[in-house]
Amino acid sequence: MFEEFKKTLRLCTTCPSLCQSACPVFIQDGNKSHSPWGIMNILNRVRKKEMPFTPAVAALTYQCLGCMACSEQCEHDIEIPPVLLSARAKAVEMDIAPDPIKEYIAKFHRHNNPHARDLLKKLYNTLPARYFKKSASVAYYSSCTTIHRCPEIIRDTFSLFDKLKIDFVTPYADPIQCCGYPLITAGAEYDFVDLAEVNFHSLKKYKLIVTGSPACAYTLKTTYAKYDFKLPAPVVSINQFLKPYLKNINYRLKKNVRTKLMYHDPCYLARHLDEHELPREMIAGASGTQPGEFYNNRKNTSCSGHGGTYPIIEDNHACEIIKTRLDECTEKKINMIVTQCPSCIHKMREHGRKFIVKDVISYINDCVEEPEGEYQDARHSRARSTP
Repeated sequence: MFEEFKKTLRLCTTCPSLCQSACPVFIQDGNKSHSPWGIMNILNRVRKKEMPFTPAVAALTYQCLGCMACSEQCEHDIEIPPVLLSARAKAVEMDIAPDPIKEYIAKFHRHNNPHARDLLKKLYNTLPARYFKKSASVAYYSSCTTIHRCPEIIRDTFSLFDKLKIDFVTPYADPIQCCGYPLITAGAEYDFVDLAEVNFHSLKKYKLIVTGSPACAYTLKTTYAKYDFKLPAPVVSINQFLKPYLKNINYRLKKNVRTKLMYHDPCYLARHLDEHELPREMIAGASGTQPGEFYNNRKNTSCSGHGGTYPIIEDNHACEIIKTRLDECTEKKINMIVTQCPSCIHKMREHGRKFIVKDVISYINDCVEEPEGEYQDARHSRARSTP
């Protein structure tokens, strides 16, 4: 078992745990067995048949946010999350995954998303009918968490499209409104493959796929390809898509929008997608001021504590991790946080009610003047009947 990771496991085992100082989980709970070194050491012992792969060992593999902070500190460029995802898949297959994970997977199957809701219906109710264009060749992939937790991001995105005269993008409106990221992080690999195949055939008709969710962007672009579902169309972040429009098209910025804010780098955007300067440039370009910085920023960012399935089994610790992040804003007397991850936004709002927390696109939309002409009155219509 785990022989395909023999070299990685051996290197981790012989390392003096240099990465634990960057691991949010270990920093929060102080449990050595929850550090990257601790988990990898135990899995290496399983590989060498020195101990069995028990439910207790399987549970350890979920003590990880998938934030890749450990890899940034590793001198051998080892990526630990792929090892843990493989172990989780074995745990699910052997029916020894923690009970909360089993319940989470069962909940997902109710509506093909982790929120057990009809998200397509909610998406239809979020935007006016005119935005849903069957002939469009560019799709905006909303993400299940954005639809369920932060639907204003979708409205703000299409409002900004109007202001920049972008009229050729349609919301992706197929029944399954989830890329499968929750499944793969839970260890439900076979279920993920089934869902990815369905999404692949629905998405392959588009020439470009745009998303505001970094986790979705990585999953659609990288994880799908790993399972032989490489999409023919490029998958780009909303920032990459908007960059030339914000740079080259004439639009008016509102006056007096400058305010002190801090930008939080989401793990998937900064580390997995290597995108950290562009959001800052966009914020500065729209507001005329550079965003403030957390002590740990860019590729050294600190996770908000709600990556993967970690909050499913360790909600209290996950909440403490995000509270620590928010304490920096209090210390620096900042009342606005701008970031670009729906999970981060939702949890920052939940645990930091005194702060204004916005998505990058929502913030830029706030900075850009309303357009003159035919769209101005229509944009505020929210009612839509399902086609």
